[in-house]
Amino acid sequence: MVKHDYWAMPETKSVLRLTVWLIVILWAALLTVMVLVPVTRLWLVVIGLGSTLASSCVVLRWAVKFSQRFDLALRQLDLTKAGTSNYAIDRNDEGLFSDLNNRLYQYARQMQAERTAVKRDRDQLSVAITDIAHQLRTPLAANNNLLEMMTAANWEVTRQELLAQHTRQAELVEQLILLAKVDTHTLSQTRQDVSVAALGKEALKPPLKPLLRMVADKQLTIDWQVSPDLMLHVNPALVKEALVNVLKNAVEHTAFGGQIQIIGIADPIRVRLKIINTVSPIAEADMPHLFERFFRGQYATANNVGIGLAIAAGITRENDGHLSAENTAEGVQFTFEFFR
Repeated sequence: MVKHDYWAMPETKSVLRLTVWLIVILWAALLTVMVLVPVTRLWLVVIGLGSTLASSCVVLRWAVKFSQRFDLALRQLDLTKAGTSNYAIDRNDEGLFSDLNNRLYQYARQMQAERTAVKRDRDQLSVAITDIAHQLRTPLAANNNLLEMMTAANWEVTRQELLAQHTRQAELVEQLILLAKVDTHTLSQTRQDVSVAALGKEALKPPLKPLLRMVADKQLTIDWQVSPDLMLHVNPALVKEALVNVLKNAVEHTAFGGQIQIIGIADPIRVRLKIINTVSPIAEADMPHLFERFFRGQYATANNVGIGLAIAAGITRENDGHLSAENTAEGVQFTFEFFR
């Protein structure tokens, strides 16, 4: 910490100058009285010397205390810069320096929180870049292998496989971009009133997300229990994407001929949308990590990269809601909760 010459500071000089002028005025008044009343000279000299000494002591004590308190404030800033600041309760005497100390401590706490947040974001970004590179490397390697094995005889089959890989890459990139927006809290905040039934049916529609075709191929039954009057105040496009990801997860894990229930419930506080599919319970070891990005559970499908549920949870959170999962007697239940 840099040491300061407080005696040379303009503020200290001003106080010293004022003190000198007050002493000069005092002695001028005392000398005037001494001339007019000579018998009081001794007592007036004693009073003058005492007043001068007392004033000097008071000013000196003030200057020392001022410099000490100011040094402590500067040290608080230095500690903040080093990330080791603490709250000194002994400085809380309700004076100006106490107020300065409180404000500096608040500033220190805020800076420490921001420093922690920046480090966390930097670490998350580093992990995200590594994960994204890993996820993109697989389809790119598959494309290279297909191109190397392409011949005139297998051209058409290889072309179809390349197109399928291209579609998978495009979907992966789209999901990764959406995941990045979730992580950086840059999702659109535009909201409007929308019917839950309309959102759910849009999520099942082809061709954007051909879930109905997947449902038909596995001969699944959709038990729809959502009132047409059930409304949400959310971003429709984003919440539909969240529904798509959860429904896709339910369809992929439901056995052939199984059932998926979609139940809408409203109360004065929230709107809940339950998606229940008849499937084996989620492993207890997987449950705490279910909404972590790039997490693949014990029963993950081959093409699952582990970002769909993370995106759904992030979108729900950005729309003042909460997404949870639990094992029930009927199967696995995902619950969207949107607070009114």
